[in-house]
Amino acid sequence: MTKIAFTLFIFFSLSASAQDAKALYEKGLELAKQGDADSAIKYFDQSIALKDDEFVAWYNRGITKLMIHHYEDALTDFDQTLKLAPGYKKAYLNRGSAKKHLTDYEGALEDLNFAIKLDTIYGEAYYNRGLLYNMTGKRIPACLDFERALSLGIKNAQSKMERCKQYPTADTSIHPILYLKRAADNDKYGFSADHPIMLGNGPEGGPANERTYLELLRDVNGKPLKYERLGSCCAYKSAHAFFGDKALLDEYQITYTVANGTEKKATVYISMYDYEEPMILYGFKTVAAH
Repeated sequence: MTKIAFTLFIFFSLSASAQDAKALYEKGLELAKQGDADSAIKYFDQSIALKDDEFVAWYNRGITKLMIHHYEDALTDFDQTLKLAPGYKKAYLNRGSAKKHLTDYEGALEDLNFAIKLDTIYGEAYYNRGLLYNMTGKRIPACLDFERALSLGIKNAQSKMERCKQYPTADTSIHPILYLKRAADNDKYGFSADHPIMLGNGPEGGPANERTYLELLRDVNGKPLKYERLGSCCAYKSAHAFFGDKALLDEYQITYTVANGTEKKATVYISMYDYEEPMILYGFKTVAAH
């Protein structure tokens, strides 16, 4: 996962509008660092409306949108960042992250490659490229990138290298969630503990597979869902349980909008122990295919 890192904003103009834009920006940055992304974006919006030629304003608004999984909107902001600052490596890194979440895996790889071309010792870019390779089943180049990232001081790469030593080639028990190709034909799928979503274990672990699945969903208005893990429940018999023959389901609360824009909540049930090709929840959509 790309590390969320904001960039300091320096205004060079001393005009009144620029000063107002700077104040709005700084308030947005403060709120973003506090985790209040929705409020931060509103301040960034106002700042950019007053002064739209500061690349880091677009960049940091994009970073804030990544925080709340608004990947389509973040992509637009990173595009504008790179129009204003074509050599800004962090924008390539994070645009690659947005593209990955939108299933544009080739586009994500192009951006990460270019970030490395701009800075051949950019450890975070090697690490994220390794994650992308790993996700798409390219185990050997993934391990090479993790090794390079670790040598450049990316501590998260240590656990990846240990797994590379344990599983140097593809592990058939791993099930990456790259796309959602089919839609459920009934409203029990996922919404009932008797009909859970079977996601199995992914390249970055079962919980990561659960997050990936939820982030691939869109509501009827095409908006991303908000989600929160509630806990575990509902033991069922499984040959893949960690202890004994009983596995638990994970409960998530999802928040989404219906056609008239009203916000609703529902509980979905997911297993990270057993795998069946996951489907789109009934009445929902998925990200646009690339």
